[in-house]
Amino acid sequence: MLMSVVDELHLDAVYPELQGARVLITGLSGSCGIDIARAFADHSARLVVRAAEETPEIDEIATLLNQSAADLRLFTDPDAADAKGAVVFTQGPAQKAFGGLDTVINLISVSREDFADCTDLEDIENAIAAKISAMTRMSHVLANRMRLTLTEGSILNVIAMPQTTDPGMTMLLGMLRTAIAAYTRQEATKWADNAIRINSVVPKAVDPFQYDDDEWSDMGEPDVAALALYLASRKGNRLSGHIFEATQITTGGR
Repeated sequence: MLMSVVDELHLDAVYPELQGARVLITGLSGSCGIDIARAFADHSARLVVRAAEETPEIDEIATLLNQSAADLRLFTDPDAADAKGAVVFTQGPAQKAFGGLDTVINLISVSREDFADCTDLEDIENAIAAKISAMTRMSHVLANRMRLTLTEGSILNVIAMPQTTDPGMTMLLGMLRTAIAAYTRQEATKWADNAIRINSVVPKAVDPFQYDDDEWSDMGEPDVAALALYLASRKGNRLSGHIFEATQITTGGR
């Protein structure tokens, strides 16, 4: 992460301006996004949460968020990762729940299975494009809506994946990071004149030959939650087009 920002990040920091803020969180699961959702709920934000499926665990998370959020609208959708379904959701329930949105957190979970059928470089590139297509389509629709409603909004895209020291997955991570970085900077420039900020969080690249358990314990989802709050607050209103690194944003094996 940018050190000037990291020095100010504290999960217990309070941003009064986020009370009542309209926040969309997509991609929530039992292993990804709980700390982020709780951070906004604890600021009494109004949450629209989209999960891929309805499970007892998601129900428990919703019950927890309801205890502090000003309002909560939970949607479960098996087509959550589908680009077309994402646009339909964005144009409908996501926008209509509170009459618009101020902050968006897109959580994109990546696993080895996403690339299981890849046999060459072109397959990998296509798989990466497919993986982030819902995010890019949603972000465009959301940013355009913010522009039309004169909303100074924040969109944060978070790439989450299990810890890995596998050389193959490390290479895929590098390609994914490059794609996300290019997209983030391009979109940040595109929407800059409308005061709409686009940033992304990607997994930290770790040398598989210098693996150290302690190195992966210093930054995780709580830090990303603190970052999301910061970027949504007045303190983050000049930050856009940045790629932040986190050590681990989701649970899982190597």
